[in-house]
Amino acid sequence: MLEFMRKFATTWFIKVFLAILIFSFAAWGIGDVFRTRASDTAAVSVAGTRISMAVFQQEFAREVDRISNLTGQRVTQDQARAMGVDRMVLARLARGALFDAAANDLGLLVSDAQVLQDMVQTPEFKNKAGEFDRAIFMDTLNRNGYSEDRYVASVRRDIAREQVLSPIATGAAAPKGLVERMYAHTAESRTVSGVRISHDAITGVPAPSRADLEAFHKDRSADFMSPETRDVTAAVLRAEDLAAGVSVSDAELQAAYAEREAEFVTHEKRKLLQILVPDEAAAKKARTLVDGGAEFVDMITEVGANPAMFDIGLFTRDAAESLSPEIAQAVFAAPKGGYVGPLQSPLGWHVLQVDDIEPGNVRPLDDVRVQLTHTIKLDRALTQLFEQSNHLDDLLGGGMTIEEAAGELGVAPTILKGVRADGTPSTAPYAAELAKAAFTMAQGQPSLMTETEDGKAFFVARVDTVTLPALRPLDDVIQAVTDAWSRAKRAETAAELAKTVQARLDAGEPAAAVAQSIGQQAIQTQPFTRDAKGLEQNALPASMLKTIFTLQPGQTASAEGTGAHVVVRLAQVLEATATPAAPGYTAVEQKTLGDLRADLLDQMTAALEAAHGLSINPSALTQDGDDVQ
Repeated sequence: MLEFMRKFATTWFIKVFLAILIFSFAAWGIGDVFRTRASDTAAVSVAGTRISMAVFQQEFAREVDRISNLTGQRVTQDQARAMGVDRMVLARLARGALFDAAANDLGLLVSDAQVLQDMVQTPEFKNKAGEFDRAIFMDTLNRNGYSEDRYVASVRRDIAREQVLSPIATGAAAPKGLVERMYAHTAESRTVSGVRISHDAITGVPAPSRADLEAFHKDRSADFMSPETRDVTAAVLRAEDLAAGVSVSDAELQAAYAEREAEFVTHEKRKLLQILVPDEAAAKKARTLVDGGAEFVDMITEVGANPAMFDIGLFTRDAAESLSPEIAQAVFAAPKGGYVGPLQSPLGWHVLQVDDIEPGNVRPLDDVRVQLTHTIKLDRALTQLFEQSNHLDDLLGGGMTIEEAAGELGVAPTILKGVRADGTPSTAPYAAELAKAAFTMAQGQPSLMTETEDGKAFFVARVDTVTLPALRPLDDVIQAVTDAWSRAKRAETAAELAKTVQARLDAGEPAAAVAQSIGQQAIQTQPFTRDAKGLEQNALPASMLKTIFTLQPGQTASAEGTGAHVVVRLAQVLEATATPAAPGYTAVEQKTLGDLRADLLDQMTAALEAAHGLSINPSALTQDGDDVQ
């Protein structure tokens, strides 16, 4: 995780490489990577350098923890292996070892000063003042399982790897001819005309017979299944319930109010209007004119200010500091209606008017008494809640059922009958979280003690009954089946009509005339590119775009979209002129350059593997690391 954080301070290409280093595995080819078996005690061996199984397991466990933190759900090592995380980590270690070998070959040395500079520039190690903070540095390392020496070594190693890669970042260039061809392909645009045949606009579909509905109900049975449901019994311990029994004295309330007074402060705000111009002379002219009685808003046209920057809204003093400290001080010293400036900021020269003032205030204790009392009670209840959850665990561990343990604690069991995976239709507190847990459990087995997502409750749940999905009887879903049958018939009719429309467009009939003759909508697009730029949202089915860019003018295509069949005829092909000033040219050039650099990286990796040898121990992927500490 720490290596990942550091990379945000490196060059963009090095970021790309490290992303490849972290996530790439398939590009190596499984057969190539595992063709040679390393010794049983090494996970990876390169040029005499051995990365032990223990190091691999530590990196794998750290990666699993990182994924768990990112997703907010605990991911087991078995689940991570199923996702290929072990292969990803092994490939990352292998690639890193190859580039370490290259750095050694080149005799690259990284000074202590370089390491220190990298560390102090890492944003995650800085305090609010933007300065490196050793306490934050050590805390971050400890939370991520790193010693200082180990982290320093990893920084030194990564800087050396970046030096190995820098020739690829600086030496590659995208050939002009290739960029121009790529741009011509990417920026080419086309227009089409055609007909949208809306399924809902199809008329004349007959009413279905009972036999039609029975057959449709059977053929589309998956559409008419009842959902899986479960009956759940749970003991739910809520801080809200415990808070009712907590008392708060007036002295305690007074002390809490004094401690949290900042929470009840509303800061003064000022509504600001401004004239923002790039030069001081124009700003001085505006100030002179308004001091002479001119309307402030008229200064927009008088001095050529940006009208979009005139009314900049309400500012607290802290927010005004974002313009500049001088501006903040001036506008908060001015009266309502007063002018300040000209004052300079990185944006230019400002003349400002204080259009309105919203005074600040402090809410008195009496106004927040109920709210603050409840907050104090809830804070104390959370401490009791943790103790109560441990007691519940002990009771269940001693052989009590959920119902018995809940009764011992004076809590009524929560009963959910026939709940779906999302907790519906129950309205019980935390029903969604109880159901989510229940749908991962076997019938009859209680869950582990689980903390709710808001941190204000714990629960233990048991699945009493599992009702599997089943086909609902036709008579129970007769209206839904009838509606679905009718929609399907309209879609079939639209598909047949689309064939007729396509034949008429192939014959050269105007699309508008064809659409009018069948009572459907005509289509006429503006120019659009292969990635649908210039095309209105949902104007064409996504599956049709690729086909359109294979057509010659006058050729047609047909596809089914959401609720409609669409038939189009290619009207125009608008070729793009590739010049450096053309819109999007720079993006294509950078994309092409990035692809070339990635190719060079692959070639460099293959050459290093051939020169130094690489062996990866496939048994690393079969080891059970759940018990590795």
